[in-house]
Amino acid sequence: MTTREAGALVLGDPRFSKDIQHWGAHARGEIPADWPLLFIVEGKGLLTTDGATHRRLRLPIQRAISPRRVAALRPQIEAITDRLLAGLAAVPAGTETDLLAGFALPLPLDVICSLLGVPEDGILRKELHELSAAALNSEASAEEVQQTVSHRFPATLLALIEEKRARGDRDDLTMDLVAAMDEGELSEAEVIGNLVTTVIGGHETTASLICHAVKGLLTHPETLQAARARQEAGEDPWPGIVEEALRWESPTRHLMFRYALDDVDVEGDMIRKGEAVLVPLSAIQRCPHAFPDGDPEVFAPGRADASRHLAFGYGPHRCPGASLARLEAEIALQRLFAAFPGLALTGRPASRVPSLGINGYQELPVRLR
Repeated sequence: MTTREAGALVLGDPRFSKDIQHWGAHARGEIPADWPLLFIVEGKGLLTTDGATHRRLRLPIQRAISPRRVAALRPQIEAITDRLLAGLAAVPAGTETDLLAGFALPLPLDVICSLLGVPEDGILRKELHELSAAALNSEASAEEVQQTVSHRFPATLLALIEEKRARGDRDDLTMDLVAAMDEGELSEAEVIGNLVTTVIGGHETTASLICHAVKGLLTHPETLQAARARQEAGEDPWPGIVEEALRWESPTRHLMFRYALDDVDVEGDMIRKGEAVLVPLSAIQRCPHAFPDGDPEVFAPGRADASRHLAFGYGPHRCPGASLARLEAEIALQRLFAAFPGLALTGRPASRVPSLGINGYQELPVRLR
C-alpha cells in the first residue's frame, strides 16, 4: 500500500479518524502504559481531533499564517538567513562544520519566534530554542519528553503570553490565539497546545527540508549546475528544487495514526474497523507507480509530477504552514549557495534521527569552501 492514491485515501477519507477513541487496541487496553508515543496520541489537540473540533482549533492558525502574513515575513526571513550566513563566513576554509546546527535549524526556529512575536532580546527566545531541542531529543526518555511538552513548554508559553499582554502586543500568532481565547473560541489549554505544535512542528520539518535539498544538490552536481545556469538566465530554479526535495526526501517519515471507523478496502488491502494506520511517506514519495516521470530514486527538480507529493499531508489535516516552509527553504537555499559556491559534503555519513515520524538528520557535516 505505497501508492500516492492509497495514502491520499487514508489521509482524506472521513472513514479514517485522528481520534484515539476509535483505536480498538487502545480501547481494549492492549497498548502499554510506557509506550513512548502514548501521551502524544492520547492528547486532545490540533493533531488528534476531527470535524468541528479540529476546524475550531485550526481556524486561528490558518488566519495567523495567511498568505498576506507569510509574504510579509519575507524581509525577516531574509535578514535571519543573512545573519546566520555571516556567522558561517567566520568558519575557516576547509573546516568541517555542521550545517544543521549552524544554519538549517536556527533559521526556522527564529522565523517561528518572529511569527509568535517572541522578543529578540531577553530569555524567552533562548528558552524556546532549548525546549524545542529537548522535545525532539531522540536520546531522552519518554518521561523526559513528556515533562518538556506537558509542563516546561506550557510554563514558558504562559510567561510569554503574560509578557505580551503587559506590553499590549498585537498582530502576531500568539496574540491572535490569545484573542481567540478571550472571545471564547479556544481554551487556555488549546492555545498552549497550538503554540507547542507550531513551535515544534514549524521548525524541525523545515530544517530537514533544507538539509535534504542541500544534500540532493550536492550529490547530484549536474542538477546544481543546471540550477545555477537557470538563475544566471534570469529564472528562479528554487521553487522547483524545494518541491522535488519534498518528494525525494519528505521531512516526515510517516504521517501518524489514522483509525478506521469501518472496514475500508484500500487498493485491495482490507483495513479493519478499529485498526491504526501509518502512512509511509518515505515509500510513497519514491513509488514508481505514484511518480512515474523518471526514476523516483533520483533527485530531479523539474519532474512534472513532483507537486503531487504528500509531504504536507492531504485533506483536512494538511499542514497549514506549507507556504511558510516553502518560502523559508527557497530563501535559505538561494542565499546559501550564493554565499558559498564551493559548498561540499565532507564524505562523512550524515547521521539520521532515529524516529518513526521525523525524516531528518542529527547533523549535516559540510565544508563551506
